[in-house]
Amino acid sequence: MKKRPNPEPDPPGAYRLRRRRRMVRPGLVAAVAIVLTLSAVEALAPSGRGVIENVARAGAAPAVLRSQTLARLSPCDRPPHSALAFGWPLKPFDRQHPIRGNFGDPRTLTLAVFGADSSQSEGAFSFHNGIDIAAPVGTSVYPVVSGRVVELGQDEIVVRTADARTFQYWHLDARVRVGEEVLARSTILGTIAPEYDHVHLSEIDGFRIENPLEPGHLEPYRDHTAPEVEGLSFSTTAGKALDPMRLRGRVTIQAQASDLPPLPVPGAWFGFPVAPAVVSWQLATGKGRIVVPPTTVADFRDTEPPNSLFWHVYAPGTYQNFPVFDRRYYWHQPGRYVFALTPDGLDTTRLGNGTYRVTVVAADECGNRGSLSQTVRIVNPPARPSDHPAR
Repeated sequence: MKKRPNPEPDPPGAYRLRRRRRMVRPGLVAAVAIVLTLSAVEALAPSGRGVIENVARAGAAPAVLRSQTLARLSPCDRPPHSALAFGWPLKPFDRQHPIRGNFGDPRTLTLAVFGADSSQSEGAFSFHNGIDIAAPVGTSVYPVVSGRVVELGQDEIVVRTADARTFQYWHLDARVRVGEEVLARSTILGTIAPEYDHVHLSEIDGFRIENPLEPGHLEPYRDHTAPEVEGLSFSTTAGKALDPMRLRGRVTIQAQASDLPPLPVPGAWFGFPVAPAVVSWQLATGKGRIVVPPTTVADFRDTEPPNSLFWHVYAPGTYQNFPVFDRRYYWHQPGRYVFALTPDGLDTTRLGNGTYRVTVVAADECGNRGSLSQTVRIVNPPARPSDHPAR
C-alpha cells in the first residue's frame, strides 16, 4: 500500500494546486518571523488582536467603531437563473454542507525563515483556488456536472464538461479512470481519503478560475453570518509600528478581518475563520470630507488575482489555519488574515495635518458586511523653507 505524505490543510499552488516555491523579500515576512517560535504562536489569541492593534503611546486613544450588517436582499437567497448552476458533490445534493476553507483564503507554507534583516526567506504563498467542503473520511464524492475524466493525480480527479469548464476534486481515493464518462449525482468519483476530512472543489472556466460560491454557481448556498474587521495597524514602509494618533510621512495601513462559515464545521476545524470575499477602505477628514475614495484591496467574489500579487493583497503577518512555519506544522492554530490597504504606502504629507477617520468594510459573497472605523491623526512637521528661494 502506497504511503501517503503527511496531509496539510490544503496544498498551496496555482490553478493546478501544485506546490510552488517563491522567494519573498524580507520586509514581507518580518511580521511573520515574529510569531515563528512555538511560544509566540501559542500566545496569540484566536482574534490576533494582541498583535494587530496599536495602542496610542500619548494623547487620547483613537476612537474605534465597529458595525455588522446582514444582507436583507441577499443574492444568495434568490440566486439568478444560470446555466452554470450545479449542486453539491456530496449527498444530499440539494442541501448545503459545511465549508471550512473559502475561495481566496491564504495558503502559506513557510519553508525557511530568517531574520527580518536577512536577504530572503523561502516558501509558497498563494490564494486558495477553490472551496473545502467538510465530510467524513470515506464519504462518496460525485461530479457536480457531467463530463469526462481527463486526469488523475495522487489524490486528484479532473473532470472536463461539455461547456468547456474544468472541475477539480482533491483528496480522494479514485473510483474512476482517465477517459471515463461520469454523470452528475450518479457516478462515484471517489471517496474522501484518510485524514483529510474534506473534498477540495475547484471550478475553472476556460483558463479563468471561478469562485464556486458566486451566486448562480453552487446551489443551494446561504450565508447569514457577517464578516468582522477586527483591527487596524499602522507602520512605516520599513515596517516600524506607528501610533495611529501620530502619523507622519509615508505610512502603510493594514486591516485584520475574518469571517465564519455559514454552517458549523465539525471536528477540529469547528469555529475556525475564513477570509472575507471582499475588503475595501476609505479615508475621510474629521468633518466627513472623503480624501481617499472607497478602494477595494481584495475581491474574491468571482475570481482571484494571480499568486504573484499575494503580498499585494495580503499583508505581513498573514497565515492560514493550521499554518506551517519553518517546516513545522502548528496543529489547531487559527489563521490570521491581514489585508494590505496601502501596499505602496500612503503619503500623509499630501493630506495636511489634522484628524481623519479610516473606515474598512469586509463583505462576503452574499452581501453581509462588517466594518470598522478608527480615528487617526496626521502630525507632519512644518515644511522647511527652501534653501534656494526663487529669484
